[in-house]
Amino acid sequence: MNLSRRQSLGLLAGSVISTTGVAGAAPLVVAATKMTVQERYDFHLAELQKAAAEINPMISYWRVDQPDEDSQNRAIVLIAYQDTGRYDGDGRYEAANPNWNGKRSIYNVKLMDYRIDGERVFHVSTPMESRWLTEPCFKTFVGRKIGGLL
Repeated sequence: MNLSRRQSLGLLAGSVISTTGVAGAAPLVVAATKMTVQERYDFHLAELQKAAAEINPMISYWRVDQPDEDSQNRAIVLIAYQDTGRYDGDGRYEAANPNWNGKRSIYNVKLMDYRIDGERVFHVSTPMESRWLTEPCFKTFVGRKIGGLL
């Protein structure tokens, strides 16, 4: 008989278990049934993220946006960022994704000598734009290194 994960957890929580044979089983069952809504939300979100990371190990970080309490249409936005490149020394890197015309932008990348929130910071620029990215953002923004600085 194949049981889904939800069915097997339901059987475990709803079954009558003799607590004399297993020390501490009763508090665990009671604790499992008395989770707050926020605790259940956090648990299921962590399970979803863990399962997605097993499917795609290139996922480097997540962003979860929740609307304000006064929002009429309550929705949760969950975004997984996938690594597309990594720092391989200062130089020229191509963009992770092509632009509207199918070409990839070329960025000049320099590692800065300071950190933000413990993360390394990179100066990423083209002749038309300039930005500073922390390492998690950098790894999802650039592709492969294509040469040294000009």
